[in-house]
Amino acid sequence: MYEYTIELVPAKKFCDMNYESHAHIFDEACIYINKGLSFTRDGKELSMETITPDKIVVKLKSKSSLTNPVRSISALTRYLTSNYKELFKDYVYNKTLFAMTLTNTQIINSNSPDDISNEELLKTMIDLLYGYTSKSASDTQKRKKAIDEIKKIVLPYYKKS
Repeated sequence: MYEYTIELVPAKKFCDMNYESHAHIFDEACIYINKGLSFTRDGKELSMETITPDKIVVKLKSKSSLTNPVRSISALTRYLTSNYKELFKDYVYNKTLFAMTLTNTQIINSNSPDDISNEELLKTMIDLLYGYTSKSASDTQKRKKAIDEIKKIVLPYYKKS
């Protein structure tokens, strides 16, 4: 699981919008966005971390690594400018409401198999089979045991050409 912290400030300079007074709208937007096709399909979740009068800090969680996590925040601009057009129309600059800065990226390890994306699983298996080197005998034994377990699982699907 990947967690991105993104800071949003007004895209339009000298903006007098008080984000704090519209916190309920931003929370509503997160609920709607998280239920959307793109977010449910890709295993993403958006949440408001802090809302101050002049900036918003959001957390974006994703099951797989995102090459440009800031682009996912465009859903927030679309929701706000579509559903609250009168409230936000004067604050749009260059087709967006926010200037966005990625401030932190974290990889959150979990013990649940559901949190491992297929992409991460494949990378891990390749590392295990070909890229893993250890000088420790116990690590080498663990690696060999893991490879043997994988072979047992894959055996019913294995077809010789």
